Amino acid sequence: MPGASRVARGVAIGAGAIAYAVLAHLTNSSPGHEALGALLAAGPVWIAAVVLAWRSDSRVAALATCGLLGVLVYARWPDLEAHFAWLYLAQQAGTYALLAVTFGRTLSAGRTPLCSRFAAVVHGPLTPEVAAYTRGVTLAWTLFLGAITVALVLLYFLAPRPLWSAFANFGAAILIALMFAAEYLVRRSVLPDMRHDGLLTTLRAVTRVALHHPAATPRA
Repeated sequence: MPGASRVARGVAIGAGAIAYAVLAHLTNSSPGHEALGALLAAGPVWIAAVVLAWRSDSRVAALATCGLLGVLVYARWPDLEAHFAWLYLAQQAGTYALLAVTFGRTLSAGRTPLCSRFAAVVHGPLTPEVAAYTRGVTLAWTLFLGAITVALVLLYFLAPRPLWSAFANFGAAILIALMFAAEYLVRRSVLPDMRHDGLLTTLRAVTRVALHHPAATPRA
């Protein structure tokens, strides 16, 4: 059944994400797990690079570059084990910074704000009132993701490593969930006549837009 397979896939992805966060926190919070920490820090970056290379126009050259990157990682593995936390920081802060830039650049003149695109996928053409609201939501997400990026960097250098790891692996995700909930409540108050869909519908809209390269947002 298609519905059951989607649920099973969602559960598997969620369980994998939780397991990764727990193991990442373990490697950053207690000594003796340097090899696992290096693997967890470098693995997702390399896999993402391979996926992007496979989807690129110059697939052979991109995959060859990923292969060379893998050889370099293997050659410098002892250094990576000794300093794997730096790669965690780059991975975490880089992801949130990239998301902030992705949201923020769609606020420039002539572009469609990213949250407006999400809403259009669910509701069709937007009224001026909804378009203005979704533009504000796009700005809110830009600032929110930028704040998380700054917090990750500051905590890394100013707080004990276990505290930074707890925020990076669990706290940021909790804050994102709270942000979704807060936006939903605000939307119900500001746009009472609008149909208000749940989180799963929103995530499907995000996925559909992401598959069509949101960075290449069409001009209005």
